[in-house]
Amino acid sequence: MFTTSNKNDELKELKRQKLESFRNYHARLISDLGIDRMDFNIKMPFYDRQGRNVVGIFASEFKKANGFYFELITRDLSPLDPERTVYRAPNNPAFEEEYEMNEKFSYLVPIEELRIVNPTSVAISGPSAVVTEKLSNKTMTSYKAPAPIEDAPYGEMTIRDYMAIHTGRPVSTKTWLNDLIRNNR
Repeated sequence: MFTTSNKNDELKELKRQKLESFRNYHARLISDLGIDRMDFNIKMPFYDRQGRNVVGIFASEFKKANGFYFELITRDLSPLDPERTVYRAPNNPAFEEEYEMNEKFSYLVPIEELRIVNPTSVAISGPSAVVTEKLSNKTMTSYKAPAPIEDAPYGEMTIRDYMAIHTGRPVSTKTWLNDLIRNNR
């Protein structure tokens, strides 16, 4: 007969084995990114109280210098997406201000705010590859900061950018705009 402790140990071992199989599957990408295997993980999405599809990202994961990489899974620890999409939570020193903490001490990050990693770009360019972002089922390329004497085109402003500018909160998907807001507080 199994005790609760035995079942918990079996579950931990199954999760460890599954995680290792995910890391093996993405070994080439992990190598191309130049990250440690431990900086790649799996996350199960869920719906928060507001009905948003989110994942829990821990403070230590937000603090990883190169960002934190993961694949989404189902309850039975299988890949959620048949295309095996890899997501990146970038290093974010303002995560405590931007996201709500749950009872498990992780921060709730909406799926649409995560960056999607393009393995082909990474294979060609390495860690400096452009990372794409998924917003409302539409993939967009991240914006690079405009040259110091240039300005970003008004026509490329998103509603999120507008919200960032008018509230003074770094909620834009454009890192350079968030940095500009943080530096002018």
